[in-house]
Amino acid sequence: MIVLFTYGISITGFSQEDNEKNEIKVIARVQTDKVLLRWAATTPSSWLRGNKYGYLIERYTVLRDGNLLNPPEKKSLATAIPMPLEQWKEAVEKNDYAAIMAQALYGETFEVEETQGGLAQIINKSREIEQRFSFALFAADLNFEASKMAALGYEDVDIKNNEEYLYKVISLVPEELMKIEPGIVTIKIKEAEPLPAPIDLIAVPDDKNILLTWEYAMFKSIYNAYFVERSENGIDFKRLGGDTPLVNLNDKPGAPARRMFYVDTLSQNNKTFHYRVIGVSPFGEQGTPSEVVSAQGIKKLSSVPHISRHEFDNNGGVIINWDFAKETENEITGFELNWAAQEKGPYKVVKTGIPASSRKTTYAEPEPSNYFRVTALGKNNQKTTSLTAFVQTIDSIPPAAPIGLLGTVDTLGLVKLQWEANLEKDMLGYRVFRGNLDKEELSQITIDPINRTTFIDTVQVKSLNSSVFYQIVAVDKRFNMSDYSEKLRLKKPDVVPPSSPVFKGYKVDPKGIYLKWINSTSDDVVAHKLFRQRMDQSEKGWLPIFETDTITQYIDSSIESGIKYRYAIFAEDDSGLQSVPSTPITITSQTSTDEDLIKGFSLVADRVNKNISISWRKLPEDVLEITIYKSKKDEKPILFKQMPNSTNKVIDNSISPGNTYVYSLKVITKQGNHSKMKTKEVIF
Repeated sequence: MIVLFTYGISITGFSQEDNEKNEIKVIARVQTDKVLLRWAATTPSSWLRGNKYGYLIERYTVLRDGNLLNPPEKKSLATAIPMPLEQWKEAVEKNDYAAIMAQALYGETFEVEETQGGLAQIINKSREIEQRFSFALFAADLNFEASKMAALGYEDVDIKNNEEYLYKVISLVPEELMKIEPGIVTIKIKEAEPLPAPIDLIAVPDDKNILLTWEYAMFKSIYNAYFVERSENGIDFKRLGGDTPLVNLNDKPGAPARRMFYVDTLSQNNKTFHYRVIGVSPFGEQGTPSEVVSAQGIKKLSSVPHISRHEFDNNGGVIINWDFAKETENEITGFELNWAAQEKGPYKVVKTGIPASSRKTTYAEPEPSNYFRVTALGKNNQKTTSLTAFVQTIDSIPPAAPIGLLGTVDTLGLVKLQWEANLEKDMLGYRVFRGNLDKEELSQITIDPINRTTFIDTVQVKSLNSSVFYQIVAVDKRFNMSDYSEKLRLKKPDVVPPSSPVFKGYKVDPKGIYLKWINSTSDDVVAHKLFRQRMDQSEKGWLPIFETDTITQYIDSSIESGIKYRYAIFAEDDSGLQSVPSTPITITSQTSTDEDLIKGFSLVADRVNKNISISWRKLPEDVLEITIYKSKKDEKPILFKQMPNSTNKVIDNSISPGNTYVYSLKVITKQGNHSKMKTKEVIF
């Protein structure tokens, strides 16, 4: 007898995963007067050797009457090895799973897809062993008698209700051939618990078939197969598929199945059928049936709506028209209109209760872009849906200009903008514009419209522009652009001091020291500050004497005569940053004195010798020099002589008859003071 299967069966009781470790897995279940054991090797090679050498089953009594036994009582229960082929004949004739197991153990061949060649033969042999291994475990899971005959199951009938046992299944394969880790399971002897009923059985009707589905993952460790039963009267049930249970072939490592599915094909619709499912454990036990569900096949809707055209009414609504076969109106209860903002959805129902005889409806509040579907609602909860129709409204009205634009700039040049959201429903986003000068046209800095009301930008803090300007434009889904928002001016953090002012010139006269300068060229300067330092008192530092915003000159009259002074001027901007000082200038002051130092000033014309004698009395010791100016009357005086204090008379021989000559005298003291000017004239 040869049984042919395809490779890939998923064994529920002992799930085959990519397990390279050679070991034994064991499960156990208590029945009324015995303990059932089931085990399996984890790899084809360890199973193959186990068939030859067999297994040793040991039992350890670890608890008795609730007391821990130390050491546990050990008992060797049996040595299990597959029954010889001749003892399988009777079981094979009665049991298909015994036949599968016998073929896996003793069949001359176990056919797989054939491949030619030397290496191919090795591959085929390897696949054949895997096939035998998989189907042996499959048969053992579905028939406990077959598992016992194949040395994969055992019944322990020598048990006591007041004890707890540990079972150990040991491979008798010599360790020098292969080391196989033993399998261990513990169990407490108690009253046998009934197997649970499968849950969440659902029947989904369709045209001449019913889809059954129920919870699988929750009972995966209890049931490895299921029987599906059907009844026409709800009382007498018949198994679908005969005695062959349903196994979940969708359970894969890394992607475990959550539910079981079965499709029952019907010969007719509109007839009620009742269903239930029964779980089968790895010990061949059948559990409690599930609750009964009922359903009947339903005829599919034979017509599908087709949207034929659309138009706009006077109120801006969209009128949707569709076609639907008149003769199939009796199959439906009506229509519903579905809408979405984009073709892929999600679609929502925007209008229901449309009569089956209707072929048009109106959607009152369309968006700029609309996708519509019409769904026919069958009397048996079936639906057919039309293809999607795209409707675009006419929109030439731009959104309102954004308002509430605010922003900040930090010391690193990070700009944070925010504004109020527009209220239009068809808003696409916003465009952001930036400029460096108030009068210039701003440039767009966003590539596409942004769909938020905040924006982050970066600017250069150390630049010639002290401010940066922003505006926002709103854009709708038809790309209509609003007016610009109000322009926002953001002052950059000032980290660059202003340029320095420069002294242009100075003049010293009796009233004081007259200073002139050129102001800083920086546009954010709010003040120029003039400082003075007395050179003979430099330890006292600089003294502020004048502050201005735009004035470029100043007379320093609060000085002492004959003193050297040093001047410097600074510029300060609106952030409090101060420029580097101008190049300082040093000036010696001069002031007039009220003291009359010149005495006995006289002019004598000597017409015989043709000269004029200029004389004065002896001057005080603190007079440094005397200065004489000469001119003809009504002409500009010029410097005539500068004389030391030791002289008190000068003869002027450079004269001509018939002229009136004017002479002026002034003395300078050692302190730098200038006396009052004394003037006299003489006719020659």
